[in-house]
Amino acid sequence: MKGLFKTTNYFRNYWKQRVINWHESYFNIDHPHRQKIIEILKRFDFWSILEIGCGAGANLYLVKQSFPRVDIGGIDWNADAIEEAKKMLPRASILQVGEATDIYISDKGADIILSDMCLIYLTKKNFYKVLEEARRVARVGMVFCEFHHKSWFRRQILRWTSGYNSYNYKKELKKAGFYDIQMYKLTEQDWPGGNPQRDYGWIISAKV
Repeated sequence: MKGLFKTTNYFRNYWKQRVINWHESYFNIDHPHRQKIIEILKRFDFWSILEIGCGAGANLYLVKQSFPRVDIGGIDWNADAIEEAKKMLPRASILQVGEATDIYISDKGADIILSDMCLIYLTKKNFYKVLEEARRVARVGMVFCEFHHKSWFRRQILRWTSGYNSYNYKKELKKAGFYDIQMYKLTEQDWPGGNPQRDYGWIISAKV
């Protein structure tokens, strides 16, 4: 299937149905990009965080190690991933199967919304819904590790060749009402050997 035809539903079904050893495949807490996420989180004064697309919980595990007093929670499409996260994060406030476009918590219910290569699976309609939900739920701000490019042409190349979605985050976040938008380009040291991460990977933070 050409990348252009991989819709949000295609990726949702893929991840929902995926049967793997989630701990072995995705609880890689030593991956260097996760430490960069922790560094960027230190810019914020926060007491709770919700990760969309949390998988087995590797990022949340590191958040709890680095910020012991912070309440952690996450949602993911895959039920097995959530079950593994519950084993690794027994003190998490929320770990449930859910949609980033319809987060089941109250307005301003979490200080920070986090995502890590989750929004790359969302086409425009769902992407904009996630930005709306993130702004509704977040009291302080957001940190997204995602694919960004200012060039429309380069974004289309990525979508055609891989199916992944990239966005002009600075433009879209500003339009959605976020401010103090900070951009950090992932390096080879942050994501060794990774591509499209090498060309498109950024960590984006903003306040609400």
